[in-house]
Amino acid sequence: MSVNRRSAIKQLLYVSAGMALLPACLQHTTRASLALKNIKVDGQQEKMLAELVEAIIPATTTPGAKALSAHLFTLIMIDDCYTKEDQQKWLSGLQQFNKLCIAKNGYAFEKCTPVQSAAFLEERETKKTDNSDISFFYNTTKHLTIQAYISSKYFLTNVQIYELVPARFKGCVPLKPITRKIA
Repeated sequence: MSVNRRSAIKQLLYVSAGMALLPACLQHTTRASLALKNIKVDGQQEKMLAELVEAIIPATTTPGAKALSAHLFTLIMIDDCYTKEDQQKWLSGLQQFNKLCIAKNGYAFEKCTPVQSAAFLEERETKKTDNSDISFFYNTTKHLTIQAYISSKYFLTNVQIYELVPARFKGCVPLKPITRKIA
């Protein structure tokens, strides 16, 4: 009888461990790469945001905004520096932005071709004065993307070289005498 009890307890242990792990295995959304305190963004939304910042500042001979992690900078700034109302407005705009892109193009923003995403963003640019959550999301993301790019290490060391003290002292420069007629 004790062998049956042991095997029953062992099977019960396996079943309960499986039941505890099952929800994690069935989860369809991926996790974001950052642990944020105030806003909740999943991996799919982070991927869409990465493609958006890449569309705003694409890679050419210089790296694009995605390569410089401007999307992560945007998430951190929204999480740390914006009010709760603005955070909720930004998150609502993020969801509506992707839904609008699906309605216009048939695809989520990260799956659109560069031509489709450029046309979609051009339409967003013409509606800058709109007070909707989508406009707030797009304008805030664009502003933070540019801020992230121009304050990145790459930009400050290779594009616009940052000097701590911009004026140089040149002690040995010949001066030309000023010849001015006094009337």
